[in-house]
Amino acid sequence: MTPAALALACSLALLIGLSLGAVGGGGSILAVPILIGVAGLAVDEATTASLVVVGTAAVVGLVAHGTAGRVHWGTGVAFGAAGVGGALVGTRINRALDPDLLLTGFAVVMLVVAARMAQGLRHPDRATPAADVPSGPLPAPVPVERPAGTPRWSDGASLRRYVSAPATAGARAAAPAAPDPLTATTSSPGGWTARRVAEVVATGTAVGLLTGTFGVGGGFVIVPALMLVLGLPLAVATGTSLLVIAINSVVALGLRGGLDTVDWSVVGPFTAAAAVGVIGGRRVADRVPTRTLTAALTALITVIALWTGARGLAGLT
Repeated sequence: MTPAALALACSLALLIGLSLGAVGGGGSILAVPILIGVAGLAVDEATTASLVVVGTAAVVGLVAHGTAGRVHWGTGVAFGAAGVGGALVGTRINRALDPDLLLTGFAVVMLVVAARMAQGLRHPDRATPAADVPSGPLPAPVPVERPAGTPRWSDGASLRRYVSAPATAGARAAAPAAPDPLTATTSSPGGWTARRVAEVVATGTAVGLLTGTFGVGGGFVIVPALMLVLGLPLAVATGTSLLVIAINSVVALGLRGGLDTVDWSVVGPFTAAAAVGVIGGRRVADRVPTRTLTAALTALITVIALWTGARGLAGLT
């Protein structure tokens, strides 16, 4: 690979790390097409190398998020363990499929990711209720009759005052402030019901399948699953997703036979650039709105997906 191509590949690797650090997923799906189209690796080499890149970048980001208390370790390990079976099946699929068919399938996955990200842009999550509005039901109002000798309303009705606690209790206690889902640093999922366990296993298996087959991290699936299924706030879901990605990457890489087939002259600089991107991802996210980052990443994924699909289809015909 020429120095110019390596420089371009490393520049694009910064975007991968940036996305992982800022929003917990999405960018890793770019690793395979970049390693194929820019770095010149074969499809099977690129999917294996991607596991090194994605796994390393996830570990680097995990350290930063863990230090800040934005990782729910037990949940991440549970998701990662659930993905082991999927990674095993995905690795076998990767070895059995024709490279061009694999590339075409990967393009389809990229388009699905882009569509989901675009849907998130059209229907952003609603804001958290105001801190002074209790999340539970209000207590029954207590009527207070008009004190003797005070004026009446013009219609002659008695003056009533409604409060949320008996008058003898004094002023109403202030409701506890609701946590901000974007900045909360600690959270615990609710009870592990049978349904919740089934959802975690199903989602974790699907992520492991994607990781084993295509060499992607699956953060675009993990983050919303952690938020919707387990109720983790965005900041904690982002950090926890990196733990899941790291576990799945290590497992899938081990199932492929380790690092024997990795071209370190390409993968080394590429991985280092992605790690630098992860470190700066949170800082950039503090200055650039997440919606803007997501929109730019969605456009980039769509363009590369179309290119990847065209290349795969050309090889099949």
